Amino acid sequence: MDLREGHPSAVDRHPWELARVAALRRIAARYRLLNGPGPRVLDIGCGDGFLIDALTADAGATVDAIDSNLTPARRAELTALHPRLSFHAGYEEVAGRRYRLLTMFDVLEHLADDQAFLKETMARFASPGGLLFCTVPAFQSLFCGHDAFLRHHRRYHRPGLRRLLAQAGLKELGSGYLFGSLLPCRALETLREKLLGASGVQTGLAAWRHGPHLSQVIKRLLDYDNRLLLGLNSLGINLPGLTVWAVCQIP
Repeated sequence: MDLREGHPSAVDRHPWELARVAALRRIAARYRLLNGPGPRVLDIGCGDGFLIDALTADAGATVDAIDSNLTPARRAELTALHPRLSFHAGYEEVAGRRYRLLTMFDVLEHLADDQAFLKETMARFASPGGLLFCTVPAFQSLFCGHDAFLRHHRRYHRPGLRRLLAQAGLKELGSGYLFGSLLPCRALETLREKLLGASGVQTGLAAWRHGPHLSQVIKRLLDYDNRLLLGLNSLGINLPGLTVWAVCQIP
C-alpha cells in the first residue's frame, strides 16, 4: 500500500492487495527469485511493508525496505508490525550494501526520470548478476484522478516498460500483465472523468470496509484472473491488464 493511501488504523486489506501478493509470489517462484540461502532483498518504495513482507515470508530473506515518506513515528510503528523488515527513510543506512534482488512495486511511475533512477540504483545496490522485480500501472490512456492523487507522472504498457528496462542496461527474463478483469472498470472511470470531470474526493486502499466475506469473494475472482493471465503468459500469450510486471537481470 502506498503510504499516501494508508493510515495507521488500516486493518482490513483490500482484495486487490491480497490478489497482488498471490500473483507476485507465483512470478517470484517461476523465476526462482528468492531461492538460495538467506537472499538479500532491497525493496524500494516499500509503503507500509505489507507486500514485501508477504512476498518474502517463506524465503528466510534479509530485507531492507526504503520509503522516502516514512516519518520516525511511522517507521517505529511499521517495525513493530513487520519485525522481519528493516525500514529506512533514505539510502544512507544501506550505503555500500549489495543485494541479490531489488524490488520496485509501483514505484517508477512516481519518478520524473525513471531511466536515470534505474541506472543509478542498479549500479549502487545490485550484486553481480543481481535481479530486478518491478510492477507499474498500465496504459497511459487510463490515467485518471486517482493517478494524480497518488502523484504519478505516467502509466506504462508492456513494450514501453521493456524498452525502458533495456535502455537502463537490464536483461529481461520475463514480463506480462495482471488484473485483466479490472481494465473495463478503469476505462469506465476514466471515461466518466472525461465527460463529467474528476470527483473532488479521492480515497486509497485503506478506505476498503466491506467485510471479510465480500473481500474473499473478490480476492478469489481476481486470483482466477491473474492465474489465467500468468498461465497464458507462460505460453507466450500476453493479454492486457491493469498492471505490468517485469523480471530482469543485470548482464
